[in-house]
Amino acid sequence: MYDVLVLIVLGYICTVVSQSRIRQMLIEAGQVIANFQGIKIPGSMGIAVMLGTVAAVGMAIPFDLVEPLQALYVVFAGSLMGFAGLIDDLLGNNSSKGFKGHIKGLMKGKLTTGGLKAIIGFISAFIVSIQVSKTFYDIIANIFLISLVTNLINLLDTRPGRAIKGFILLTLLSLLLGTLTNIHYIVLGALLAYLPLDLKARGMLGDTGANFIGMALGIGIVIAVKSFMVRFILLTIVFLLNLISEKYSFSKAIEGNRVLNFIDRLGRGR
Repeated sequence: MYDVLVLIVLGYICTVVSQSRIRQMLIEAGQVIANFQGIKIPGSMGIAVMLGTVAAVGMAIPFDLVEPLQALYVVFAGSLMGFAGLIDDLLGNNSSKGFKGHIKGLMKGKLTTGGLKAIIGFISAFIVSIQVSKTFYDIIANIFLISLVTNLINLLDTRPGRAIKGFILLTLLSLLLGTLTNIHYIVLGALLAYLPLDLKARGMLGDTGANFIGMALGIGIVIAVKSFMVRFILLTIVFLLNLISEKYSFSKAIEGNRVLNFIDRLGRGR
């Protein structure tokens, strides 16, 4: 329990130290985008979460607070996805939406920033899965579970705090079904530091942050949940949610449900 608290605090402090400076950097660089209310705020604030997490992991390794190999998986794959998200934040447009739109574009020989994210996400998930899986079926299931969890968190990043709350709920579910890797307590600490900015709409995670935390969460689930059947059930649920998002709006579904709407608005104030 002591180690868990240390890791959460470490992630929190490293993110708090960097986020105000990164926010100012984004504003001065003109990297501001309109949120769902049309208010222009700094995008790509996920850089702070990513930087805070990586810095905290680097500090934790010498004290044996995290597994070096697990740290490598999360830092490598998460940062790669964060970088792909940053490209989408800076260069992306809405010409192609959803998995279907990106796949159609790729089949026509057109590479969109979303398509690039999908390719990088699949490759990252594949590399991690062949390292942590024991059987062929494990590899296949883990590739898709990591990829779809990453995309799901990205889909939730349309309202203040929503992606982070989704991360926390899926983290709690993973904890109930198995355990958590110590690195994910660091990510949790980083997100707790950043959450007030997101809830107050003073910054947006952007694809940079949503992709990073989604990849970290997906990797955490495949490492922590040992039962193949439980992972397969989780994969089915996540797959269906991704599929539903192609036709229906998560925002409308959440607003139409009393419990989900309460959780969604919690801390937002409006």
